[in-house]
Amino acid sequence: HLSECINDLFLGVARNPRLFHRWLTVPFDLKRFWNARPGLTLWVVGNQSYIAAMYFGCKLQGNEAVCMETGDWSRVSMAAMMVAFAHWYYIFDYNWNEPAYLTTTDIRHDLFGWMLTYGDFGFLVWYYCFSFCGYISFLEKPLTDNHMNFAIGTVIYICAMYLFRVTNIQKHNFRTYIAEGGDLSKYMVWGKPVEYIHTEEGSYLLTSGWWSLARHFNYIGDLTMCLGWAISCSGPGHIFPWIPLSYCTYFWMMDIHRMFRDEHRCSIKYKKDWVKYTTTVPWRIFPNVF
Repeated sequence: HLSECINDLFLGVARNPRLFHRWLTVPFDLKRFWNARPGLTLWVVGNQSYIAAMYFGCKLQGNEAVCMETGDWSRVSMAAMMVAFAHWYYIFDYNWNEPAYLTTTDIRHDLFGWMLTYGDFGFLVWYYCFSFCGYISFLEKPLTDNHMNFAIGTVIYICAMYLFRVTNIQKHNFRTYIAEGGDLSKYMVWGKPVEYIHTEEGSYLLTSGWWSLARHFNYIGDLTMCLGWAISCSGPGHIFPWIPLSYCTYFWMMDIHRMFRDEHRCSIKYKKDWVKYTTTVPWRIFPNVF
């Protein structure tokens, strides 16, 4: 059927395609490489390029970029510097704590189709850069006087990044402890004995700490970070930040769609244990809201 062909093209048919079996002891995992290396690297390079354009006062005249002969840091927006650093740190954190990310939905469960191939090495590269640093570099009036917005946006980003890190690492530490054969009767979360559901399938669903508040509580940090970036890209006397907010809209839609895919997969995998889990932790992302 045509619909199945489109679905297979968009979502993919192979989960972790591997290459060079004959020559490598551990075959090359194409999806893991594609997800983490080329696109994320070019994301950083793209942000730095836009900052360089601000530094040299580059403007488009016709179809050509015209830049000053000498650079000036007073042209560079602090918001662009903060966002570029935030993006760099996000990618650094991804690589530094890579074992924790290898348990996420897109690595463990999503198939390697058009959604991930173009998303990771096409859409991400140009859109993620342009939404913030690119947007600022194209403003006619330099964004160098929005001190209050920059401060508020930075505080929101720092709090969101902290929440994103501690929630993910809490679950990762729990899984690692189990994998290493630890005694769960001695494991503590927030100073209390850990609570969890041991499924018939064999998995352990954490219901303590952050994960007692919502089943995807870690999404809050991810969803809030981009709001901080968008706020820092605005200010009195400047146009409304439609492009940064378009990224926020896209990212919220993407994350919530991923959440529903994950919930559907889990309901099939865990069956009645998933019902018990949703009863124990009834909220999806935002406690007492959704």
